[in-house]
Amino acid sequence: MSAIPEEANVSILNRNEKKARDLIIKLGLKQLPGISRVTFRKKDNQIIAIDHPEVYRSAGGNYVVFGEPKVDNFTQKLAAAQQQAQSSGAVPAAGEASKSPEDIQKDMHVAASEPEPPAKELGDNEEVDATGVNPDDIELVAEQANVPKNKATKALKDHNNDIVNAIMSLSK
Repeated sequence: MSAIPEEANVSILNRNEKKARDLIIKLGLKQLPGISRVTFRKKDNQIIAIDHPEVYRSAGGNYVVFGEPKVDNFTQKLAAAQQQAQSSGAVPAAGEASKSPEDIQKDMHVAASEPEPPAKELGDNEEVDATGVNPDDIELVAEQANVPKNKATKALKDHNNDIVNAIMSLSK
């Protein structure tokens, strides 16, 4: 038996894999050329990747993929890419402006859960200039949003007399 050179692009198939490939060909599955990578994401966001796979497709749209699966750890690749970029000087150091993806997601969740700081709150007895605003619109917005008339007037002025947007802004 002769040795296979290291540079050779040869894949050695076991008996079960050979049988499976023969059955696939008998079933009429067509090989899809030109696919360089296939990835699967599991429920726990773990990524399984197959580089240089052999992909077959049935007439019904089902796929069969042959190749060596590897667990793909995206966060480790990202960290390595950031270190490489930092060493070349393309990205600021981690303490300066860059954050990990997990930190960015946490910041986004915190920002989404925090209520916006309210604009200057009006008291129930403060007067608001109602010039240019229809009194019927003020009354309608006040009733629908369940707010005093001065808040309804301010909301209408803020939204250029748009009743729907005024009610929506007061209903938050």
